Amino acid sequence: MDNPVQEKRGTYPLPGPGLLIALSSSGWVGLLSLISFGADSGYAFVGITFLTLLFKYALITGLARFTIATGTDIFTGLGTIPGPKNWVIWMMNGILYIEIFMLGYSSQIVVRLFNELFGVNLNPFHVIIGIFGLLFLLVALDSYWFFREILIRAILFIMLGFGLLILSITIPIDELTAGIIPDLNTYIGVYETGIILSSVGSGFSLLFYSVWMVSHLRGKVSEQEKPEILRRARIDAGLGMAILFLLCGLFYSIGYVFFYEHGLGAPEPDLTLEAIFTVMNLGIYGNMIFAGVCITALFCSLLGGLYGRAQVLEVTLPRTIPGFFMSKKKYLCIVFVLVLSAVFSDFFFTQTMVREFIAIRMILFSILGILLIWIDRSLHVQDRGSVWWYIIMATGTVASFIIGINLIERYIQIPFSFLLNL
Repeated sequence: MDNPVQEKRGTYPLPGPGLLIALSSSGWVGLLSLISFGADSGYAFVGITFLTLLFKYALITGLARFTIATGTDIFTGLGTIPGPKNWVIWMMNGILYIEIFMLGYSSQIVVRLFNELFGVNLNPFHVIIGIFGLLFLLVALDSYWFFREILIRAILFIMLGFGLLILSITIPIDELTAGIIPDLNTYIGVYETGIILSSVGSGFSLLFYSVWMVSHLRGKVSEQEKPEILRRARIDAGLGMAILFLLCGLFYSIGYVFFYEHGLGAPEPDLTLEAIFTVMNLGIYGNMIFAGVCITALFCSLLGGLYGRAQVLEVTLPRTIPGFFMSKKKYLCIVFVLVLSAVFSDFFFTQTMVREFIAIRMILFSILGILLIWIDRSLHVQDRGSVWWYIIMATGTVASFIIGINLIERYIQIPFSFLLNL
């Protein structure tokens, strides 16, 4: 009698979503924040960036362990948290939706770079409509593999472009290494640290990692398969964080070389880029490469942000709304609402609102850290994280809470300091 042919389980591909999600977040925070930080403070935030990426690495590997151990995505685990039914999932979906406004707010820089490069005066509304129209078509395809191919090619272009740019400047290694050890007395609780901790290596979009793993692994894996899949997930996450750290170093270096070492500070983020674009000595082709890198990096941020959020809503809405069935038409409506929200955020989102939202976001990120630790403790002993994993997660969670409290007091004027003295 012939043995039945068993369906071959898909192996974990490299690069996987850990690298793609992390790097797709680098465009917005790198261009609009890290270059300015480098211009204002040199390499002072390199150490904070390293610790942030270490925390995000622990978060990704924790999501991978949960998914491999249970065969379900992290939202299934979040649905088991005590309290009102699905309250955590609704909270996460609300945060992911609000983050769309921050993505849309950053898209104005694309128009400014186009106008500077070609000497034209394009209407921002028309350009943004075109960009988000293209994003709608790409996300509506709902194909992770197509999304993956786009991002891999875009990331390679970004790395090549910055590699060419870095040849024209000299990075002070002594200054860079001096910044690896952060001065916590100076930088703990400041706005810049909040941006880095909440945005570098992505934020709540990392939850999409678990959703993708479920769709790819197709069910709970065997005990024999667990070590190999987890090993590849760790390689994916580690590779993503390592490359992202190098990119962050390049962003800091651009701000340092063109502003900080000349005794200058950074103006508004988009004006900082325009100033760098003007003074670079790379010739016309070098300037075009730089502008292309900036536009591509922001495109990756927008595409990754929209697709990840659409996927999360596609998975969670049928679980949280009784009788809800996710059809293709409803998925397209979700994508359309996300795109429309991002487009119109450009017209009323302000820097003040960004600061207030980051303050709230840090508190919510600390809540997410607590919930992930709670869920990890619910796993079998052999599937739980190591002592070091718990230490890193707890440290990142506490840091997020303290920074969030500090920013809420500063920007929302709510006195919460008494909580730290309890």
